[in-house]
Amino acid sequence: MLTETYLLWQALARAEIPLEQHHPNVKTPGKSAGPCLRIRLDADGQPEALESLADEEWPGLWTIMEGNHNSFPVVRLKEPLLDVPPDDQVWTLLQISGRMPAKNDKELRDALIDAIDRLAVRKLSNTALALWKRLRDRKAAELEEIARERQELREVAQLAHRFAAAAADPQPLMAQLVATMREQLMSGWTDGLDAAGAVLVGRPQRRDVRNATMNFQLAFDLDRRARGVYTSQLMKSVARALRHSVDHPRQALRAEGNHPGQACAFSGQSDHLLLSPFPKVRLPVLNRDFPLVSMFEEAACNKRYGLTGSLVVPVSEQTALDMQDALKYIVSGERKGMTWRGISSGKFDVRNGRRIEKQDLLIAYVDGKPNLDARVASLFGTDPGEQQKQFEIEAQAVCEALDGIAQEQPDSRLILFVLREASLGQAQVVLADSPSVQEVLDGARRWQRGAGNVPPIALPIPVAKGEKVEWRAPHALYPDQVVRLLAEEWVTDGTRANRAPGVKLDDVLDLMVRTPGKWEGASEHMLELTVRRTSALLIGVFGALGSDTGKDSARHWAAYPAANRETALRAASLLGILLDSHGRSKESYMDSPAFLLGRFLALADTLHREYCVHVRGGGIPPQLIGNALMSVARDRPEEALDRLGERLPVYKAWATRVAGGDSPLAKWTLKQMGDVASQLASSPLPTQTASTDRAELLLGYIARQGDATAAAVDNHTQKETDP
Repeated sequence: MLTETYLLWQALARAEIPLEQHHPNVKTPGKSAGPCLRIRLDADGQPEALESLADEEWPGLWTIMEGNHNSFPVVRLKEPLLDVPPDDQVWTLLQISGRMPAKNDKELRDALIDAIDRLAVRKLSNTALALWKRLRDRKAAELEEIARERQELREVAQLAHRFAAAAADPQPLMAQLVATMREQLMSGWTDGLDAAGAVLVGRPQRRDVRNATMNFQLAFDLDRRARGVYTSQLMKSVARALRHSVDHPRQALRAEGNHPGQACAFSGQSDHLLLSPFPKVRLPVLNRDFPLVSMFEEAACNKRYGLTGSLVVPVSEQTALDMQDALKYIVSGERKGMTWRGISSGKFDVRNGRRIEKQDLLIAYVDGKPNLDARVASLFGTDPGEQQKQFEIEAQAVCEALDGIAQEQPDSRLILFVLREASLGQAQVVLADSPSVQEVLDGARRWQRGAGNVPPIALPIPVAKGEKVEWRAPHALYPDQVVRLLAEEWVTDGTRANRAPGVKLDDVLDLMVRTPGKWEGASEHMLELTVRRTSALLIGVFGALGSDTGKDSARHWAAYPAANRETALRAASLLGILLDSHGRSKESYMDSPAFLLGRFLALADTLHREYCVHVRGGGIPPQLIGNALMSVARDRPEEALDRLGERLPVYKAWATRVAGGDSPLAKWTLKQMGDVASQLASSPLPTQTASTDRAELLLGYIARQGDATAAAVDNHTQKETDP
């Protein structure tokens, strides 16, 4: 993603958007590194007090970290303060696999005091002593040198000085920490017992205490009389100070050696080429820190030419930092929906027996106005399970903003790129596109027009258990909903779906903006896939609607919960969009033989249902006659019509002789079937069906059949409650 990030930085620079300066080594410590205690140091560098950190205080922590165990002023340690034998009784009460079986705070506090009184302070290993010496002589000294020249960092300079005094001899410091902790425990300190237990005896990662890895963190801070150093403002000031000290021979991104490149591939700068790892940025949606370039240096294939890590491409240190700042800006929390959002990848994970959709990160901005406040990114996706959010509403606001830009800057483009986690710690660009703003505008409007290219269709959707249903019609899909829809193949009469390879977001965008040379093939492929993947669902759901008499709704709808019905409406909307891209408007295809056959089969269902209600006492079979023949009609429409003709006479005869008042709907249906049959007689059915024929057949079957049928269906199903 190096090229995409550089272009982003250039766009922000042209727009003169000031960026907050970050430094890759200034980070927020994570809880995964273990529990944390704040150590208050007095003016002489002596531990004055120990405090636990509340959950709301964690985001304010910061530290300068180079590697997992080279962190200051939040120090990461792997050796607990007390020397606890593996078979000591403290393990029966304290932490085994992160759980505390202690009955109450007093019991736990007494156990910790007893451990302090019985056990010796652990003698620091050579590795631990080397860590303390490095933190004292290098990290604290470097930070003090940088901070004392800046008034806004005076507290940081004071802390670095006090830490150097405290860590002059780390072994006595450990003893002082233990003594201070005992004093606080004796005085009734209870809000830090969990962290205190981890610091004193450790927190095993496994039940085998003898081989356990102990991890905890100590956040050194000034005494309570001074302003603490853990504020977001000080964190930003420290990052800026490190950026400005980039020429210091011991600071920032400097590393020993020479880069084989001659100049930065982007800026042309020939000095200070990056030798250390590329800066990392925490990406939302993917929820992990990713470097601008990631290459596994230990892989033999990557070592073949001796170019791994930052040697893969020459980039200056300053350019790398600028690119980091740009990416952090565009994915900041306040810009969610405007310049980034999660979108469907069409891929799934299984966790705890449940299928979880994997999402990619979409970044979208207007070149020329990358700080546009309109929710441009949200035009392309919505969250899984989102039912009420509608593309039409989102598109209206975005199109108004883009329309103004298109008029002011006709050549402006919308930059889109999608990032996916290819492997642990490695992000991959899976889509990069830059349609013009005008193309996006035209595409969004064309997309909405296509979604309306369907006959009247509606389904009853349960809004809450025990409440009446809400009738909903198809709405325009978000592009990523197409990816989500076609990543599943519905089977077993639409009652369940299997995962299947679908389409990519770039295919959908090609269709939406009509990318020359691409959209026609994408349209044909998606139409064929939509018909194949969703036919069982549409036939099943609308078959249940056709079977519903209002008296036994729960039985008919049991296999089709609200999510299935919403998906069926999305499938209908997509069929309209795809037929529109094939030049098939509803004004023309509603007179096609395929559509008329679908409508004829739906009318046959209505007639069959009315017969069952009046003749069989309401006993509706699992499948009505038209529904049962839909699978045949998709491939062999003439055969479906012939087989229907063999079964229909008995129901036609009944409808002809019943009194008008007994079943007016049957009378109406019989008349409608006569009209459709006359149209079919003048329009021969195709002997071989194309994707457009099958789509039109489905839409003919699921279309509402007219005011009389609609009123009857409404009357029946308005009484329905959530099954």
